[in-house]
Amino acid sequence: MPKIIFNGLEKTKTVTIREGKTILQAAKQGNIALRHKCGGNASCGTCKVYIPNQDNLSSPQPIESRRLGDEEIEKNMRLSCQTIVYGTVEVNIPEDPFRARVRALLEEARSGL
Repeated sequence: MPKIIFNGLEKTKTVTIREGKTILQAAKQGNIALRHKCGGNASCGTCKVYIPNQDNLSSPQPIESRRLGDEEIEKNMRLSCQTIVYGTVEVNIPEDPFRARVRALLEEARSGL
């Protein structure tokens, strides 16, 4: 059975799933906080993940390409709700934009002291 290795959290977490499930389904199964608003319909784009090695995955679907654009697809970004897993894969979860901004502001405030 395929394993999904999730990076970008406080610690790395591995989830074992059945072949043919999506990365978002694996994240839900493993109680991994992966942002998503539309319930897996590829209409919001919030479940973006970076996958360096695209082996063992479905090819980007047209809806995914429209949502992300060719540039992000070429940079190995995928929508977790549309990416089907056929074997073990490593997934990097980007930092939440709101958290990144708060972290940057805090670092800026600390350096100004």
